[in-house]
Amino acid sequence: MVNTTTELILNSQFLYPRTGATLIENLRDCYKQLTESSIDIECVKSSLVKQTVFISVNSLDDYIQIKQNLLICATDFFGFAPLISIIPQSPENGLLALELTNINGLLPSNFIHRHNNKASWLVIKKEELKMLFASGFSDLTGNTDVLSQSIQAFKQLEEILIAEEMEFSDIVRQWNYIEKITINQNNNGSTSQHYQIFNDVRSKYYGKAAFSHGFPAATGIGMDFGGIIIDVFAINSGKQCSVVPIKSPVQLDAYQYSKDVLAQNNTMNDFCRTTPKFERAQMLIMPDCKCIFVSGTAAIKGQQSISLTSIEEQTELTIQNIQSLLSVENLQKQGIKSNSSAILYQLRVYVKIPTDIQKAKAVCLKYFPLLSIIYLVADICRPELLVEIEGQATLD
Repeated sequence: MVNTTTELILNSQFLYPRTGATLIENLRDCYKQLTESSIDIECVKSSLVKQTVFISVNSLDDYIQIKQNLLICATDFFGFAPLISIIPQSPENGLLALELTNINGLLPSNFIHRHNNKASWLVIKKEELKMLFASGFSDLTGNTDVLSQSIQAFKQLEEILIAEEMEFSDIVRQWNYIEKITINQNNNGSTSQHYQIFNDVRSKYYGKAAFSHGFPAATGIGMDFGGIIIDVFAINSGKQCSVVPIKSPVQLDAYQYSKDVLAQNNTMNDFCRTTPKFERAQMLIMPDCKCIFVSGTAAIKGQQSISLTSIEEQTELTIQNIQSLLSVENLQKQGIKSNSSAILYQLRVYVKIPTDIQKAKAVCLKYFPLLSIIYLVADICRPELLVEIEGQATLD
């Protein structure tokens, strides 16, 4: 993808450690690689809008301690506390991987770093354009359940949005990391699934806003520990930008699912068994570019998981679902003027079983031999699903 100094393009790169006996040393080596590859490292630092560190850990206690040490490492390198999410999903190398997201076409004066006593976030202002990158997360020091953790994460986000005079409907892209996503917890003899609890809390908070341009593009994915972590990218653009939801020609909108495919939630008296609130994709149209955020996609047709038992078959169907979503025929059907399909330029591939990564990778490389792709071990939102893929694309 060709960038110019005037385009505001959200782009990510993935770095993997070359050396290091600990995760702290691994992260330092990734930062060292960034320094070695950059002509002006201070300019690179100032253009970064988001960092996501994926790590392999064995326990909650390890995660809490390592997370704190990694935050210190990042602060030491940048000279300030950057917006950073530390996700306990094992990357392909079984150690650590760093995803750095930046936006071209901005000056340091466009960036405003803010914080309260719970979280840090980043605001970008350029003329009428206002962007927000933020995270909400649960408190892991207490013995809280998924309901309490979900409420806490959304409450943190709500406080940030209110502080920036924004609403949940301003979110364009959202990542939802949910500890043991398909586990059913016992509540007085009845069961409640973690993902369903999260979805019902999301419905409750989303109900406070009118989503005139559709729900965010989103991924709901599992992690081994960490409670609830929510990352968002929101935008308030005046007349400079617009957001267009993209429906799938082969998958039902998730928020139109019937209760047949929803799990149980007996922890809440209201907002019980509501649908996942996200679009299959959202296109952000700016003066100089069109960026498409592809939500987490799996081997689902309509609303039903397809009974494919192998990782290769599920990966093939998932990719085909994404290609159908981004096809010129589907874009034109949505009223989007285009003479070509959208072009993917990066992917995250989540694989449920660690030994399946190489099999999923072989399929992905067949379709996308030159694409920037990161492979992560994570549980998927339905027990029968083995792989989920999300990405970003651009449209000429």
